[in-house]
Amino acid sequence: IGGLCAQLLPRTKPFEYFICHHKAGAGNLARLLKMRLKEKICCTKKVFVDSDDLTDLGNLFGYVGSETDTVVVLCSREVLARPWCVGEVATAFASGTRVVKVLTPDFE
Repeated sequence: IGGLCAQLLPRTKPFEYFICHHKAGAGNLARLLKMRLKEKICCTKKVFVDSDDLTDLGNLFGYVGSETDTVVVLCSREVLARPWCVGEVATAFASGTRVVKVLTPDFE
């Protein structure tokens, strides 16, 4: 019965936020944002940053598409030139995951 109940109940996603960033352009900002989000009372789930949470590169887009409520894209100059970042954004849109962008001064 426990297994049946688990299948019938809505599944909770483990990550409230997935921070998409270009490491050289916004790695420090990603770390700071993760720390600040975790301090907030309204953030009740985990915050995904690849250097902390990615254990298998093959699951990267799965985290975005089915394990995350909101993808936060740190829009630095190089973010859209990085295939993994573009893939994360495309996966979010394709799966209906909410996307929020944060523009940095060097974003063009």
